[in-house]
Amino acid sequence: MGVAGVRQEGGESVAIKAAITALWHGGIWLLLAASTGAIAAGQDGDTSVWALSMDNDLFGPDQDDRDFTAGMALTYTGHRGRRFWGPLDDGLGWLDRTGPLASYLPEEARNVPSIELGIYGFTPDLITTSRVVLNDRPYASLLYLAAGRIYWDPRSGDAWTSSLTLGLLGLDLFEAGQRQTHRILSNFRAEGWDNQVSDGGEPTFRYHLGYHDLHGRNQGRGRWKTTYYLSLGYLTEAGMALSYRNGLISSPDHRFNPELTAYGERLNESSLGVASGDESYLWAGVALKARAYNVFLEGQFRDSRHTIDRSRVRSTLMEAWVGYTLSVARDWRLSYVLRAQSSEVEGGKADRVMLWGGLVFSHTLR
Repeated sequence: MGVAGVRQEGGESVAIKAAITALWHGGIWLLLAASTGAIAAGQDGDTSVWALSMDNDLFGPDQDDRDFTAGMALTYTGHRGRRFWGPLDDGLGWLDRTGPLASYLPEEARNVPSIELGIYGFTPDLITTSRVVLNDRPYASLLYLAAGRIYWDPRSGDAWTSSLTLGLLGLDLFEAGQRQTHRILSNFRAEGWDNQVSDGGEPTFRYHLGYHDLHGRNQGRGRWKTTYYLSLGYLTEAGMALSYRNGLISSPDHRFNPELTAYGERLNESSLGVASGDESYLWAGVALKARAYNVFLEGQFRDSRHTIDRSRVRSTLMEAWVGYTLSVARDWRLSYVLRAQSSEVEGGKADRVMLWGGLVFSHTLR
């Protein structure tokens, strides 16, 4: 029996639904408490940001309900609410300072902490059958809580980012949300969630570290950045990315990190940077990844009814994105991004390009 428990005939276990709901609401409370604490503790002059992000393939031009199908996350960035997630941030700091790259990190006093609670999921193309769709990708979902840091070196202008994510695979929470969405937008539902990776629940984790070369100090309306990053855990990969933005920019360049988005995870995303004034700019980028492991295709330790054999999972991926950020009111911003990623699977129906869009609403707390 896993974390999510056993499905009962005609519906989920009441106890399991209560446990999942408590976990979700507890995470939301933590974020709200952090933002409330930030407002109440403004004497240190720190500025914080909270954001709500939503990703969905319906936000893209094809509007296909498949592959990375949807995600939602709540994020808080700033020092003043850190006491609400101190143990997780302390664990991340320990990893940063004891790892092989510790000597390259700037002084810890320059770090900016973040926390994010989110959920996202994947489906095959055919979702109206309860049978395993063997020639397509498996169902998969992740509920996660992540702590992140940005280390900025004011002398060079360059930065490091890190994050530690703790998650649960195979819960019924994403299925329930998708079912409600389909009741509103369509007359069918996804029937194959009993076949998802680690169905019933399994814990997982990921540690990420990235270096951002800001090419000296970008000046003017156009800003370039090169990023090199490493991820260990449920996504194990290394990559490099080139990103660019142009327009009316008032947020710091070291917080412009769209290349760090992993499906629905946006912990250090571009839209979370503190802006000192109005903004209106376009942004775009490309990334090359060498991926060694993907839990959403290959599964983890728990038995799953359907996974993709490692020999069919592509080890080299390309990703590209284009977005726009706009100040819609004082201290409020709206961003839209369209992302495309090369096929993750070689052969079969799952061998296709992934395309989805995302919206981010963010608010600065001064």
